Amino acid sequence: MIRTLIVDDEIYVRKGLISVLPWEKFSFKIVGDVSSGDKALEFLKGNGVDVMFMDLTMPGMSGFELMKETQNSFPDLKVVVLTCHQDFEFIQETMRLGAIDYIVKTQLEKEKLEDVLARIESRIRRENKDRSGSEYAPIFKNEQGKRYSEEVVSCINNAVKFMNEHLFHGINQEEVAKAVNMSRGYFSLCFKDIVGTPFSDYLKNLKIQSAESLLRKTSKPVYLIADQLGFQDEKYFSKLFREHCGMTPTEFRERNR
Repeated sequence: MIRTLIVDDEIYVRKGLISVLPWEKFSFKIVGDVSSGDKALEFLKGNGVDVMFMDLTMPGMSGFELMKETQNSFPDLKVVVLTCHQDFEFIQETMRLGAIDYIVKTQLEKEKLEDVLARIESRIRRENKDRSGSEYAPIFKNEQGKRYSEEVVSCINNAVKFMNEHLFHGINQEEVAKAVNMSRGYFSLCFKDIVGTPFSDYLKNLKIQSAESLLRKTSKPVYLIADQLGFQDEKYFSKLFREHCGMTPTEFRERNR
């Protein structure tokens, strides 16, 4: 079972989370709930905890301060942020401190929270599996990516592999995020920081690179290549190709025969 601690100064939030969600369904066991950062640290020192669901704006020790404390004292602890903020820059800062997911308290819907539990459970299982296997070697060298945990970088690494393997299946950001067990908003933030370019731009570049290969190596008509790569409009595909390559797909094929 995944031992879970809930930290929030509002008792109705703590009790609401405990009572509403089917924790055991996703292998979580609530081992405690406390009302402050200080009490959380005290609890952590005397009890085994795998995941901490933590409010950011508590009186006394803030969530940010608590995260910094746990980074050094409990490096294996996973943190899920409870917040009223939907500002991505605000959320992004928590992710840089090591949080693995977040929940907006104004959107406490059972279905969404179950998705979060499923993602976290899957992520922990995958990390444990990775630790017992070969050493992970990140493929990204973007400076921003160094602010994220190895686990998050691994998820983005897997996302890029997934994109390459499913490029001809009409993939989108939501599908890729789901494949690596990340929320769409968090995935978007992490992908841009770690890879160095927004998801949409990276996907377009992958498609253009594949189009170049197909134009060189096959005699498929341009409209079929466009459709194969998920472009429903051949004119848009040709325009995008020209912006990237400085020539139309037809011109590119003629020059690279």
